[in-house]
This record gives sequence, C-alpha cells and structure tokens, in this order.
Amino acid sequence: MQRRSATAALLALGLSPFAARAQAWPARPIKIINPFPPGSPVDVVARSVAQSLEGGLKQSVVVDYKAGAGGTIGAGEVARAPADGYTLLVTSSSTHVIAPALRRQMPYDANNDFIPVALIGYGPTVIVVHPSVPANTLAEFVQYAKANPGKVSYASSGPGTILHLSGELFAHKTGTQLLHVPYKGAVPASTDLLGGQVQAMFDSISNASPQVRAGKLKALAVVTPERTPLLPGVPTAIEAGFPGLDFPAWLGVFAPAATPKDVVDRIASTLQAAMAQPDVAGKLTQSGITPAFMAGETFRAKLVADQKLVADLVKVANVPQQ
Repeated sequence: MQRRSATAALLALGLSPFAARAQAWPARPIKIINPFPPGSPVDVVARSVAQSLEGGLKQSVVVDYKAGAGGTIGAGEVARAPADGYTLLVTSSSTHVIAPALRRQMPYDANNDFIPVALIGYGPTVIVVHPSVPANTLAEFVQYAKANPGKVSYASSGPGTILHLSGELFAHKTGTQLLHVPYKGAVPASTDLLGGQVQAMFDSISNASPQVRAGKLKALAVVTPERTPLLPGVPTAIEAGFPGLDFPAWLGVFAPAATPKDVVDRIASTLQAAMAQPDVAGKLTQSGITPAFMAGETFRAKLVADQKLVADLVKVANVPQQ
C-alpha cells in the first residue's frame, strides 16, 4: 500500500517513478574507471571528465585505476557494474575497437554491454624517425622504405597496440614493408628509437614532441586533420600527400548498457558544455589530445565503422590474434 501511495503521488505530480529517479541523480559520488595506468592519454581525459562532471553536476567524481590486459580488465568491470549512472568508463579505442579484433576471448561485448556516451577527443600520432634515417619528408621516407623492403624497423608499445597498428595501416596504404619491433610499453620503445636501435615510430604526439623539439628525432608528419600546436612546423600526412593514414585513436566515455537515457543525456550535455570552455580544450591540446565531441548514435555509428576498419586491417596485415 505504501508503494502504491508513493507511486500515485508521483503520478499526481506528473512524474513517473523512473523520471523521479533520473531527476534525483546524482545523489552520491560517481566513479570513473580508467582501464590504463596513470600518466597515459586516457588518464588526462579521465581527470578532465571528472573535473567537468564535478563542476556541472555538483557532485564528487573519483577516478579509479583498473589497468591490465590492454584495458579489458577495467572495461569488463564497468560492463558488469549496475546501470545506474554511478560507474562510468573513460577509455581509448583500444578496448572497444582493437581488442574485439585481436582477442579470441573477450570479458565483455563491446557493442551490447555499453552505451557510448561521448567521444571527447583524439590521440593522434606523429611519424618520427631517428636522425640517421636518410629522409626529411614523409615522401622520402616512403621511398626509402620501398628501396629497403622489410629492413626499415619501427618500434611500438606492443603487439596489437595503437602504435603497432598505425604502422600496419601506414605500410598497407603506402605499399611498403616495415619490420615491426614490439616493446613492453612506449617508454622502452622510445628509448631504443633515440638510441638508433630502431629507425622509426608511430608515436603519440605527447610522447614524441619533446624529443622532436630537442632535435633528437625527426618528425615527418602528424596524422591529424590539422597541424598540432605542439609541433606547428610539422605538416599533416594529408599535406604531405598521404591521406588515409589516420588510425582510429579516440578517447571517450561509456556507461553500462541499460543506464537510463536521461542520465546518459545529462552526462553528455554536461561534458559538451565543458568542452566548449577554452581552458578545458586548451589543457587537452597541450597534452597532445585533439579536442572533439561526439555523442549518441553518431558516436555509436563511428564505433561500428572503426571496428570494421580495424578488423579488416588485422586480416590484411595478418596480425595474429591473442
């Protein structure tokens, strides 16, 4: 009887019990799961999202790290979390585009276990080479690679990572054969590139730009629609005459499937308003992230298209599954 009376009272006010619950959200702190270690580009976005939601929702937001297995451990935890808007995932395309294409077994369904809330930005790459490489432009590097098939080595942060697959996409689009040398992370890969043990790397702009500015590496092109403020003198791959080299490297926010639409929409609108603030966008840009915003079905459609692109690339490049 008490439940019926409460429901009747809500209906009398023109509110459904569902609407009342959505309006009450958030009534307690929100947790953001970052499935990667601290200090990564995902970490920059996770903290920016946390600050933006705190300011817009007037509720505390904490970032919790659940790294491991290429981000799938943390993503899997969010997939199993209650769909109430109090547990969110901030991640990269690694967990929702690359992992489904490379892993034989997944702890979640990338499409059906999540709601894509908002794409926040892109983590584009820069094509860098050791100073000993006889190429100062992207066209010269392509010519050099074609003249030395299978001999030009490039480092990555590991098999199946964005840095690895960016190299595979480059080789596929330019008709070159490169030698992939995987490392356990971007730091040891960069170290060997600086030492000349490998010749090239498709690195994140945030990681490579200090070495480029110091003259320790040569930057041939940035894989971005426009030039980056971190390396304003470096042309884009499109300007260099090589379109289509942009590997899906975005960062975004996801919620567990069945999270109420009103809650998802409020999160998205809060983040969109924050992204419009110059200071928020500026912090992302200075961290090597290209600010962008995409939500709802537009984001979902991009997710599906990117999954097909990477799945096709993995087949063409014969990248082994894990």
